[in-house]
Amino acid sequence: MKTETIIGNETNKKFSLNAKNALIFLIAVAVMMIVYWLPSPAPLHKGTEAIPLTFAGKAVLGVLFYAVILWMTEAIPFSVTAISLLIILHMMGVSTFAKMAQTGMGSSVLFFILGALGISAALGSSGLAKRIMYFVLSKVGTKTDRIVLAFIGIGTVLSMFVTDLAVAAMMVPLAVSILKNAGCKPLESNFGRALMIGVVYGALIGGTATPAGCGPNILAMDFVRRLAGMNVTFGQWMAVGVPGAILMAPVGWFILMKLFPPEIKEIPLGLDEVKKDLKGLGALSRKEINTIIVFFIAVGLWLGGPFLKAKFNLNIPEDYVAILAFFLLFLPGLRVFDSWQDVKKELDLGALLLIGCGIAAGTLLADTGAARYIAWGMLSGIGSMHPVLRVLAVISLVELLKIFFSSNSVTGAVVMPLVIALALDLKMNPWVVAGPAGIAASMAFIMVTSSPTNVVPYSAGYFSIKDYAKAGVLMTIAAIIIVTISVAIFGRFAGMNIWM
Repeated sequence: MKTETIIGNETNKKFSLNAKNALIFLIAVAVMMIVYWLPSPAPLHKGTEAIPLTFAGKAVLGVLFYAVILWMTEAIPFSVTAISLLIILHMMGVSTFAKMAQTGMGSSVLFFILGALGISAALGSSGLAKRIMYFVLSKVGTKTDRIVLAFIGIGTVLSMFVTDLAVAAMMVPLAVSILKNAGCKPLESNFGRALMIGVVYGALIGGTATPAGCGPNILAMDFVRRLAGMNVTFGQWMAVGVPGAILMAPVGWFILMKLFPPEIKEIPLGLDEVKKDLKGLGALSRKEINTIIVFFIAVGLWLGGPFLKAKFNLNIPEDYVAILAFFLLFLPGLRVFDSWQDVKKELDLGALLLIGCGIAAGTLLADTGAARYIAWGMLSGIGSMHPVLRVLAVISLVELLKIFFSSNSVTGAVVMPLVIALALDLKMNPWVVAGPAGIAASMAFIMVTSSPTNVVPYSAGYFSIKDYAKAGVLMTIAAIIIVTISVAIFGRFAGMNIWM
């Protein structure tokens, strides 16, 4: 979710004003104005009903083209582009700045993400995440194929409740240590390629499993609530997301082993060092115990929310639980953070701005009718498809867009209004298409630039962009099929029964 990641003392991505970025910005503005000034296209037709692209809708589309160009090229930071959406849309008269700010920055989704980042920071700063990694690796053994599988598995489990980027950042140093001890050289070692891409896969796969795993997940739930008036629970998401993640993890490992078979069967020293480091951690610290308590309180309330509402009429929304957990991390007796300074560095204001402004722009995309126009033009044929093919088509579209977007949350903000508008038009359950689309928004398997999470392991230098894309094409095809199967089988337990 972050656009800037620091490893050691190096910054992977720095934004600077230069001639190239200035030219890209001017091109983005020019494209926006061309779309804004062009005559409105002819209406589409749903039977006898005309579906027009209004002037306001065309203005929103023009601003969206502008944003997509800047998001794809990163000519200016993601969050700055997001802020400019509100500024420009106000200038165009599409909506008022106050209304857009209230819609986006007033969304409770931001509190969910704030809480999720707090829990993620607690797992890292308390040392609990590192302890879990060392413990699992100490049980795996020295065989290289098992180590790759372990990294994917650990990443998948951690990323269900910790942000993708944080998981990747935690696991990369350990992976680099193993590779150096094994004498594996960057860009020359297949074991290095498989292990580092495996770090990415674990983080991305786990991020699809729960609403807390990645930004687009809670964004999808919010858009369904906001645009379709439906409430989706934490457990409903997991009913489809967890089985999909469990299936994707071994498939990802199998693909990596076939494409990049390790040149060594066992590592010489890695396991002993891991066991030594694990023993050096000693007993669980008070902060680690407190983190475990708060973590299970949050997960328990997330999963038990529907039961508490039905049995005791207690309404405990997911975003409330997240911010409650964040509060508990500072509470005497459960304290994990000693001061606000300890957690402030983990709170990515840019990510909150990106999602808040994305919600405002996405809502306008729906309110002006532009989302309905685009969705009907691109996907109107899915209404006559077999239910399974319908889900497959939506996920495939999202994965195509992922090639161009450099943020999972950006993809979610653009796609969700489109698929929800189409579902409402076709008298379909919006969650049937929005859920799979939300899961797919996190599956950035083809391009290194499709998610900041990918950049962290890539920066270690053990695999190339070509290596990642080579494995990613196969992984994407497999993931599309797996998510479709998960929806088809488990959707009935998640409020997205495609057979009805």
